Amino acid sequence: MTMRKLLNNLLLSTALTIASGTACAQTLHSIIFCNTIDPSIGQSMQVEMKNVTNKIKTICNLIDYDEDFHCLDGTLCTKENLKTVLEEMDVEENDVILTFYGGHGSHAPNNENDPWPQYCMNTGFEDQENWVPMAALANWVQVKRPRLAIILSNCCNVVQRATTVKPLWAMGGDYTSLNGVNADNYKKLFATKGLVMATSSKIPEPSWCNSAAGGLYTCDLIEALEMVGAGKIAPNWNTVLQKAYDLCAARVIIDKEGTRHKQHPYFKVTGGQVSITDNDRPRPDNRPRRDTNPLSQALLDIVNKKTDQTQRLSMIPDIASRHFDSISKVMTVGSDMETVVDYENPTDFLRRICLSPFIVQVNVISQEQGVLTVHEIRTR
Repeated sequence: MTMRKLLNNLLLSTALTIASGTACAQTLHSIIFCNTIDPSIGQSMQVEMKNVTNKIKTICNLIDYDEDFHCLDGTLCTKENLKTVLEEMDVEENDVILTFYGGHGSHAPNNENDPWPQYCMNTGFEDQENWVPMAALANWVQVKRPRLAIILSNCCNVVQRATTVKPLWAMGGDYTSLNGVNADNYKKLFATKGLVMATSSKIPEPSWCNSAAGGLYTCDLIEALEMVGAGKIAPNWNTVLQKAYDLCAARVIIDKEGTRHKQHPYFKVTGGQVSITDNDRPRPDNRPRRDTNPLSQALLDIVNKKTDQTQRLSMIPDIASRHFDSISKVMTVGSDMETVVDYENPTDFLRRICLSPFIVQVNVISQEQGVLTVHEIRTR
């Protein structure tokens, strides 16, 4: 069970369909599913969901992949919905599929041959027919034949209630700056072929989270991914997951009763060799990357510096009428997903991001009660 402010700099991506025999751009198909309605961990999972969403979208921009993003939270976090999204996914041979689960997890007794947990989804411990074994999910994903499959989870590997821990570190209360981030390192990381699986604790350990930060292991995974962008560790999955393991295993966790605990993640990488180069991924007609979400695509279009600014400004009335009819305010938040950086009318927001010379992407985080929450990615 559990999660934490994940991916402070990771985003991932995949390939786009080829057109009449031309080579295609990769698309990242990602499914983020978290139990945000559970009484004990729901608040932590809400934090996790926002941070994972933001980081995946940020990395997708860095590696220049098209984006196919799916979010299943709360009542949508079900086995049936997960299978439906996967079955309807249009995956090309060079695409990447990433799944991330946050919630309760369990493991069957006397089943040590399967090291992976079972995801309890949003059903609790009483409805096991609707649980999803992590190993089964890996099989479902591989049926789609992506070049690279990444299956991540932050959940217990034993039936046990979550216990609150102190936040480990805080992300910034400002926009994300790409200054000093080596995008080529992320491109190398996602240019591999194979299956990557990692879960936050081995049998029979619980995983740990709190309502302010989300999951402990997620924090460590994000830190390891940031090290890739900073050039501090090599851009390969074994190195990234070993670093996340080392960070997590070195920590002593003290629960509310003062009891000391340790947490040991488990991971396995199959394949992992680089399979594509820059020459393998030309974008047809030099087009910009695409997003399957219409609103996210509109925001990509309006900050695309390859289009004349006057032309982009002329798009604003149409974008406002098509996508902001039910939105009264746009709230821009910092990397911590809490600090409010700006709070604007839709037209003021669209004009500002269009005129900014530094904004390269706007990540849609959530839309609730007429307020659209976003996070900005800037070159500096």
